[in-house]
Amino acid sequence: MLKDIQVQIDNTPASKTRLNAALQLSNKLDGTHIMGVHALKTPEAILHGAPHGVIGYFPEEVIENQREAIKNQALQLKNSFTNEVSKIGATHEWRQHEGSEVDIIAFHARFTDLTIISQVKGRFADELEFSGSLLMESSLPILAVPENKIPDDMTKNILIAWDGSAEASRAVHGAMPLLKMAQKVIILSVGLPDEGNIPQEDIEAHLLRHGISCVKQVVDSPFPEDVIISTAKEESVGLIVAGAWGHSRIREMIFGGVTKSLFSNQKIPVLLSH
Repeated sequence: MLKDIQVQIDNTPASKTRLNAALQLSNKLDGTHIMGVHALKTPEAILHGAPHGVIGYFPEEVIENQREAIKNQALQLKNSFTNEVSKIGATHEWRQHEGSEVDIIAFHARFTDLTIISQVKGRFADELEFSGSLLMESSLPILAVPENKIPDDMTKNILIAWDGSAEASRAVHGAMPLLKMAQKVIILSVGLPDEGNIPQEDIEAHLLRHGISCVKQVVDSPFPEDVIISTAKEESVGLIVAGAWGHSRIREMIFGGVTKSLFSNQKIPVLLSH
């Protein structure tokens, strides 16, 4: 079971979408605990780039005013988070720390079952730094949701992008509570004919022993990312489950790849694990 969910909270519009995803899953999972985690930026980080160094250039009063503004903003975010989660009656808590956002989120991922972050379109270097680092830091799954809107029911139809890798296996196991709620689960494997088909029988049998029936699809294509996204849209999929960084992150950043496309699709939530 998914007993607790970490959701990244900040002052961007995408934060509301992340929280909506957490609320939807908590409702479906009968009151899963929600942890809102907020990274406080230091005044030095906000004023980064000032000539001759921040502390020496700005009066101490300015630094303190910035620090107070940061704390006030965090309090507003906390109150909003508390109000929204209280509406569905889920247990919840608020954590805030000053420092690197990826380090703070990665730390809390170690004792939560699922971490919700945003997909980011068009800035893959940022995705590589944040999402990649987060996945590498934690062996637990990450749910990357579109910035603007999530499906009304993420778990109704779920697609598993299956390539037989350890990463894909970890993603499936992390998604098991959600797969059990799905009306339809599709196992999709994409490859080239000369490479041989990717075996699906064992993962199908494993899921069946967990009470999960699947529909299998195998597609021959050199572009698995395109097939995964197009199939998900055709099948009205609300969630894609996939392994991340099966190839080098640098290779995917330069040449493109499945992880890059899934992280930036901005239509369908993706549960990833490395």
